[in-house]
Formats: sequence, structure tokens, C-alpha cells
Amino acid sequence: MERESEKKNVTIAEIARRAGVSSATVSYVLSGRQDVKIAETTRGRILALCRELDYRKGAGRKGTKKQVTIDDIAREAGVSTATVSYIVNGRKDVKISEETRKKVLQICNLRQYTPSPIARQLAGKKNTLVGICAPQSSYPAQNARYYALVHALQERLQAQGCGVLLLAPAPSRGAPLQEGLEGIICIDLTEEEFFALKESCFVPIVAVDMIVPDPLFFKVYTDHAAVIAAAKARLHREKITYVAHPYRNALYLDDLKAALQQDTLYAADDTSALREYVQSHPQDAFVFGDGLLAELCAPLLSAGRAVCISETEERGDLCLPLCTVAEQAVAMLQSAVRREETKPHTFKLAPITE
Repeated sequence: MERESEKKNVTIAEIARRAGVSSATVSYVLSGRQDVKIAETTRGRILALCRELDYRKGAGRKGTKKQVTIDDIAREAGVSTATVSYIVNGRKDVKISEETRKKVLQICNLRQYTPSPIARQLAGKKNTLVGICAPQSSYPAQNARYYALVHALQERLQAQGCGVLLLAPAPSRGAPLQEGLEGIICIDLTEEEFFALKESCFVPIVAVDMIVPDPLFFKVYTDHAAVIAAAKARLHREKITYVAHPYRNALYLDDLKAALQQDTLYAADDTSALREYVQSHPQDAFVFGDGLLAELCAPLLSAGRAVCISETEERGDLCLPLCTVAEQAVAMLQSAVRREETKPHTFKLAPITE
């Protein structure tokens, strides 16, 4: 009877512990996820353990799932339940080392332990607070893009009943952030800024207009290959020059360069130089990633030599709606807070063409 009872209580976390991997890895294997790189030997080891321990997906033979308790967290972290309680409730009047605090919060995240603030799961209840972390650019047009995106996200979050707090990228790793945040949506951060952000908080983060190498994070960004293909079809050209402000996120910029292949990428860091470039290439076809840049160069271009990517369907040749970006980002944040690991972690926005 004791052995049978033990089998019934087997959890993903127990499989992960015995296999020497994370709970997320076990979840990916059991869900058949193919978009996450997992060694075949690791898959085999996890599946063998599941058979050995009689683990069945959807834990709880009678339709119930064993909840991770504060005692489980304390035992795994090697601290008292009181210490765990102080940490998850944000008590600052008790002396706890930063190392212990981080360890407990990481275990809570790994074991999917949900204290009451996170359990609200962006359900539209009052006092739910979400951070939006946006950078500042030295280019006014690029700042206009950030502002428009922040505004679209703010409207979407407020429609869900969430409060919104604007955050600047953390100036250094470990910098303290506002307490009480249930999630963060960040926009076009550098790799260093993103790392500092995730090391400074232990809440779900969704990346927008950027690519992060960790498959655990949800991401929303432009499908550059689809944009380039649509632009070439519109212009009836095999080669184009893509004009845009430099992305701050290096992996996102690499993704654009890969989509361009043999085409030209022009980083518009100087508008006077851009106009000179357009004038000196009278046969080239141009794709403008920004409406203001397109307007600046329009007098220099004959009909049929340029297309513009816009943020609304009322303007421009190719549309990448900000409302869709905001909708997807907020939906992904909800999935991240709910620990819905089987939901798609990447959304690529393709252009709407007239």
C-alpha cells in the first residue's frame, strides 16, 4: 500500500530531480514539444523514469493534481518554512541573505509554486500590476515606435483590468525593481539589459521586438522573411535595399540580416546621409521600415520604387499592426503567469498586404 501511494504522488518535479533536469524539460518531453532542443538520451531517460515510477500525464488518477506546498519548497531549498514565507511575501523586516532569497524564488518558479499574488493570473482583478520595460533611442522616429507600442500594450493591459508601470532598462545587474509586479513585457532590449532584468526579478517576462536565446521565454517579433518576400512581390524586384533604424537587440538584427540574404541593409543613423544614398542609387528599390523615413525620402523616389511598412492598415503598403503585437504579447503573458508551458512560445508577425 505504501508503494502504491508513493506512485500516485509522483510529480513532474520528482521526475526532473531523478533525471537531473529541470521541470520544464520534463514537461516539454511529455508534451512532445519539438521546438525545444533536447538530447535523445535525455528524452529516453525521462520517459524510462516515467514508466518506472508509473507517472501519468495529468497527475492525479482521480482528476486531482498534487499541489506543491511551502513545505516542499523549504525542504528543497534547505531552509525553514518561515523563511520561505518571508521571501514569497516580500518581508523586508527579516534578515535573509540575497543568495538564499534568490535560491528560494528560483525553486518556487521551477516547482510552479504559486503564492497568492501570482495566483490571480491576470484575471482582471484590481491591483494586478504589470511592468512595461522600454528603452530610449537617440533617433526620434525609433522613439515614436517605442511610444506607440507602449501605448498599445497599455490599452490592452488596462482592458484586462491590469495596472501598468513603465520601467527603464535596469542600469546594472541585480538592480532592484518595483515590488508587486506579476509580469513584465520588455521591448527591444540588448542581451545585457535583458539578462539584468531577468536576474533582478522572478516574474514572467515576455519579449517584444527582440529575440532571446532561452526557449523558456515567450517572444513576439516581426517575421522578417515574410516582410522581405511581400515587399519584393509588391515591387517586382529580386533585390531591395531595406532602410531602418538600428535594432538594439543583436539577435533580432541578425534575424533581419539573414532574411535579407543578398539584399542591402541601410542603417538610417543620419537622415542627410540617407537622402544622399537614395539620390546616388537611382535604380534601386527601397523598403522603409519606418513611415517617417519613407516620407523624408519620398520626393527623391519615382513611383514604384519604394514600399513602406506601417503600423495601421490605413497607412502604408505593408502593415504590421501594433494592435496585433499588443494582443499577442498580453495573451502570452497570461500563458506565462499560468505556467502554460505547452503553449507556443514564439509569435512571428507577418505583414498585411493591400
